[in-house]
Amino acid sequence: MADAWMLHPDYRTPPVPTDTDIPPGPWRHPDGGQIMNGTYERQLPKRQMEVVTVWYGYPLSHWRGPRMPRFSSPMVSAWNPVLAQGLAVDPAAPAPYRDELWCDRWIAEALLYGRKPYGAFTLPVDEAMRWFAKSGGTNLVYQARAEDDLVRVVAGTSERYGQLFDLDALIADYREALPKPLADREAEALEAHRTVSPALSYVLSEPAETLFAQAALSVRGLTLGYPPRETAARIVAGAAS
Repeated sequence: MADAWMLHPDYRTPPVPTDTDIPPGPWRHPDGGQIMNGTYERQLPKRQMEVVTVWYGYPLSHWRGPRMPRFSSPMVSAWNPVLAQGLAVDPAAPAPYRDELWCDRWIAEALLYGRKPYGAFTLPVDEAMRWFAKSGGTNLVYQARAEDDLVRVVAGTSERYGQLFDLDALIADYREALPKPLADREAEALEAHRTVSPALSYVLSEPAETLFAQAALSVRGLTLGYPPRETAARIVAGAAS
């Protein structure tokens, strides 16, 4: 039997709508029926976890992965892949994304405020210029190129992976969560990134976005601030396909 859903507080959770025309979604707390809003986790048998992100009662992501109890980071969140990609379990249901550039704006802000270590976004020229000015007081390094009336930006922190994350804990979690050949591969990739930074590896190196797409999945997930449990599930699924 699965345990009860437990709320995992996260300041990334989008605010509930003030528009009274939007009805709440179907996800409710079993004890009291309150509308669920946030990241919820529950333990499953065989050292598995189930995670759902819910906005105003509407699930935006819902996945299972292995328990990885050692690793944690303020730059890693179940909301990072959801809000960066505009995910929704039911694309026809209400969602917090207001327009086609909403996710790009969210990525840009998340980078500025240290909510994720790396990302790429596209914004109108005036918004991109304001972002450049704000990034001056941060550890961010970026490259940018004009695309008609928009600007494509790839940005990442100059801090090293070994400074940003507890890689020893993460590698230990992967070794427990994955079959040995997969764990060895991902551990080697993470270890190789210990003394480099997202900026050095995937912003200043060319072609930056191509190099990032070719990186090991554990490295890509960590660099984007995605939950390793979700990444581990994808690694296992990819090996089985």
